[in-house]
Amino acid sequence: MRMTHLSPNNQKPNNKPSKPTVEQLQNELNFHLAEKMLMKLREKELISQEEFNQISKLNHQKFNTLLGPLMYDKP
Repeated sequence: MRMTHLSPNNQKPNNKPSKPTVEQLQNELNFHLAEKMLMKLREKELISQEEFNQISKLNHQKFNTLLGPLMYDKP
């Protein structure tokens, strides 16, 4: 059995996830509100499913969300 002495120079960095910034949290909120409005438009049949999907894709790009893809199950 081989043993290796770990010194501060050869330890692995701490890979804890960082806390989201205020801007990231605001983006998440804005995305959620935009998607909620978009869903209401779709439910009232004011937009087609294709339009819904296109706008939703643009929302993901604009708001650069972290949680958005996890919150909604869309085709």
